[in-house]
Amino acid sequence: MNYNKISMFMKLGREYGHQKIKALGLTETEYTICTFLYYHNEVSQETIAETLLLDKTTVAKAIATIIKKGYILREQNPENRRKNIIKITEPGIQTVHNSVDIYDEWLNRVSAAFTENEIEQLDAFFEKLLSNALKIRDEDEISNN
Repeated sequence: MNYNKISMFMKLGREYGHQKIKALGLTETEYTICTFLYYHNEVSQETIAETLLLDKTTVAKAIATIIKKGYILREQNPENRRKNIIKITEPGIQTVHNSVDIYDEWLNRVSAAFTENEIEQLDAFFEKLLSNALKIRDEDEISNN
């Protein structure tokens, strides 16, 4: 397997999405956070960072910017005053709703060269790769601590 080909594939996908996301007035990170909140509303900043595999500082800065744009709100968690709950606003919902399928649209166009069976096989392969990558990451974290 050639990592450079996988990297090139991801870069082309990001390039496609970046142009559409830029038109929304968002950065890639801001869009990713808004999309996550579209599906998983009312979560902590920590949950966002952990789930999206983003640095906590990056998430904090992006959230501050997204709040200024009016797409999300930050409220203190009444059960734990040290944690904040992040919620998507109606303008945030509308922005994401109209663009939530950017990457799926690109991937469907790219994978049109495959049969349905080949797409299922590819999904299964990526599921295995992702599972193994997460396992390796967890093992490395344990050995580094």
